[in-house]
Amino acid sequence: MGHEDPEIEISPAQSPEPLKHPRPGPPLAVVGEVGAPAGEWAIFLHLEAIGAIIDSLPGQEQMEVGGLLVGRECEDEAGVYLLVAGAIPARQTRGTSVSVTFTHQTWDQLSAEKASRYPDQAIVGWYHTHPGLGVFLSERDLFIHRNFFADSTHIAVVIDPSKFAWGIFYWQDSELVAAPGCYIYGEPAAKYERLSKLLPRYQPGHMQ
Repeated sequence: MGHEDPEIEISPAQSPEPLKHPRPGPPLAVVGEVGAPAGEWAIFLHLEAIGAIIDSLPGQEQMEVGGLLVGRECEDEAGVYLLVAGAIPARQTRGTSVSVTFTHQTWDQLSAEKASRYPDQAIVGWYHTHPGLGVFLSERDLFIHRNFFADSTHIAVVIDPSKFAWGIFYWQDSELVAAPGCYIYGEPAAKYERLSKLLPRYQPGHMQ
């Protein structure tokens, strides 16, 4: 692509040991699939996390935005999986159509919100948008993920808000790969109806 690589200033994040926890499922949570989830390491994404990301998009369709994903790596009798509980949109950033930079004020805001809203959760990745450019990881994105989200549990969610297309990238054997799909979970509620436009448009992304 003939554009600048996104720029994001971030600090390294590490995840704790897997938490013993059963996978989401009825009757406590409704679980659905987007794409074609496969593999031993499953990704469960809470509707609240997707909702927080979508809420950060209006008015920013031409500007790249981003934020952190919080949750825990968990383990049950079926194996290890990732439970993404929420997303924290980054504010006070400097963004353009092809880049977003996290400032010191941004990190202060992210740290404060994580401490107050998700004190028992860990950072499990990040998300950012590619307005009008599609679902992929640029060379700059790969540099960021390899250097600051290098834990095996860390994922990257990429959204193209102009098309409402989105995808997930995760570590597999020390390489970043596109996830073929994921599981969506959460309590059924009317407020999640706004997600119906995004969820069916999951697509495995690619590397630039």
